[in-house]
Amino acid sequence: MMHTDMDAPPAPLERGEKANARREKVVQAARVLFAEQGFHATGMAAISQASGVLVGQIYRDFANKEAIVAAIVERDLDEYLREGELHETCACDDPAALRAWVDRFVASGEIPDLALIAEIMAEAARNVRVADIFRQLEARLHDRLVDALRILAPHANGRRFDCVAETILILAGGIFHHRLAHDGAIDDDVLERLLKIAANEIDALIDQPA
Repeated sequence: MMHTDMDAPPAPLERGEKANARREKVVQAARVLFAEQGFHATGMAAISQASGVLVGQIYRDFANKEAIVAAIVERDLDEYLREGELHETCACDDPAALRAWVDRFVASGEIPDLALIAEIMAEAARNVRVADIFRQLEARLHDRLVDALRILAPHANGRRFDCVAETILILAGGIFHHRLAHDGAIDDDVLERLLKIAANEIDALIDQPA
């Protein structure tokens, strides 16, 4: 028996697309509420009302508020790190572009949402689960820095990679916190001196005898 296209059942809606759209509504609503009201003052009912997603549906996608925070941090980190750009630069073996990526990372000049990040970081000081999100974030940042350093100084040893990556990470963290406390601003001359510290660390790594 022959079947035609007319006999075929209609294609079902893409469940993945619907779920992604629902998650996006929740994350965007939570971003605004966390920044305006604080993490503790924002309940799932408020997120539900702001997003238009039922509380039960929110819990299908996110186990708790911390899971929403994790999604926000992941999104912002993806935008901030531009990992696709880093991978392309590493593949092209372009030292100048790699150093420019490190400079941009250290300068912390593209913080996505100051008020929101400040609130989440404050919550990390009193919430173990949110603190764990930041530990995972730090580990990912460290790994990306080591990826860049391995291209710039392929002959250096592993311990030196970790040491320089940690130095740059702490330096960037200090600049990041300064920007949070000063509405994103930092003196240009001071920033130049701080970037020079990172550059000197990379130069020393490159000049290390094989």
